Amino acid sequence: MKYIKSYILLTLMVVSLVGCKVDDLKDDVNDLKNRVALIEEQVKILNDNVEVMAYVLDAQQKTISNVEPSADMSQFTITLSDGYTMTLNVGKAGSIVQPAISVENGCWVVNGLSTGVKAVGENGKDGDGYPEFRVQNGKWQVRFGEGEWTDVTGGDLGTGASLGDQFFESASLSEDGTVFTILRTDGTEYALPVAAALTCEIEDAPATFAYDEVKDFGVKISGGEPLAPVYPAGWRAELVKKETPDADGYNYTLTVYAPAGSRSATADNTSEIIVRVNQGTLWAVDKLQVSITSAP
Repeated sequence: MKYIKSYILLTLMVVSLVGCKVDDLKDDVNDLKNRVALIEEQVKILNDNVEVMAYVLDAQQKTISNVEPSADMSQFTITLSDGYTMTLNVGKAGSIVQPAISVENGCWVVNGLSTGVKAVGENGKDGDGYPEFRVQNGKWQVRFGEGEWTDVTGGDLGTGASLGDQFFESASLSEDGTVFTILRTDGTEYALPVAAALTCEIEDAPATFAYDEVKDFGVKISGGEPLAPVYPAGWRAELVKKETPDADGYNYTLTVYAPAGSRSATADNTSEIIVRVNQGTLWAVDKLQVSITSAP
């Protein structure tokens, strides 16, 4: 009987010990899941705010048509004149280590190293794009456009456990809704006009063509006067107002003529058609990406 009691006691101790280890393992797994979720949210905040910062630096003649703040004014949904939306997150100091991003001599700088990628266009040209970030194997990585992901020098995550933002100190919309003011953490302030009535939105972009093909696209234009479309060598485009808007609200038709096969050697086989609308000093612009998919 003595031995049986000892055996039972030992069994209970083992079960208790195993139970403790299982609980500890569950806690570790939950902590890891929480950490991963936190990192994913930090990546989203960083990418969202880099996109907004890229727009502030180089608006490319696109105006803001609407700004919708969250209830606590910590997040702003920005709609541009071509219908594209961005999200600005008003920051606070966080403990997750993220890359330091700035612009020097017109180029994006990540953790003190210039990328050589232009953030601001020169001589009427658009900038070269903006950085996109992700976390891979515990390190920050960056790419531009569809380029390859590369490790950020000094891009360790650290052991922080709270979200943060390095770009924006505050943001506010004027009482009449016509000015959106952004204050950067370095003290720089931007007052961006909001032109609710000024829009220029092309449907169904991008578009592929065969040589000599002609296609029509709906365009929503309001608040200003449209200019003649801009198109690359070998292409042609015409913008004509409809007698009445269609069911989706498109009130103009953009007709695009692909290059003729006999002139394909001088044509840009992948490029963009640009539609512009002007209202005083404000502009609304949208672009239709076009490409040739079949040989002449």
